[in-house]
Amino acid sequence: MSSFLFSLKNFRWVALVALLGCGLLGEASKAAVVSIDLTGFTGDNAGAAVDNFTVVHTFSDFTMLFAYNRLFTGGDTLTGLDVSSYLEDAGIAYTGASTTGEPVKFGAAATIDASSNFGNGLLAVFFKNSARTVGDFDSDSFLGFKTSSGQFGYIEVTWTASTNTFRLISAAYESTPGVAIQTPGVQAPVPEPASAMIASLFLGGAALKRWRNKRA
Repeated sequence: MSSFLFSLKNFRWVALVALLGCGLLGEASKAAVVSIDLTGFTGDNAGAAVDNFTVVHTFSDFTMLFAYNRLFTGGDTLTGLDVSSYLEDAGIAYTGASTTGEPVKFGAAATIDASSNFGNGLLAVFFKNSARTVGDFDSDSFLGFKTSSGQFGYIEVTWTASTNTFRLISAAYESTPGVAIQTPGVQAPVPEPASAMIASLFLGGAALKRWRNKRA
């Protein structure tokens, strides 16, 4: 009986070491969220006049407001990311038709992944176009985007329809293509499987120790 208990104890420690190793490997292989530096571009409309075509798209009778070029394309890009490929379904997350649709407003702790529709250059991705004006984006509002390489990202932004003004607050993207990203926000922590198993091993060891003491 003593040899059985000794073997059981050894197995428990071997399993614990294995689980710890798996946990460390899992942490090392996790994808990373890369922050986008918005320094100098957090003023009204990213610091650009709304009639500056090189930064914010305009038409003679209305203004399509969003710093699309400044964020993603051309020599003035902030991100260095490409969201210009129609073939890869890249761009800003939107809903509805290309003209009357709207950019999706994600809230705090929201998941941005392949379940959304993404488009580049569609009227639907702008806050204002010839067919409609999007309602206000208050605090904790986010736009989602997907790059041509399949990376998902978010842009924290405010939009005030009455003044045709947006502000960029923060932005980030997932380094690994195809991996969902979550917008900042409070979310209840979920224990990792490895941590739960390790806790079970320790609890089992404590129970075994109490059993052995009773036997003695």
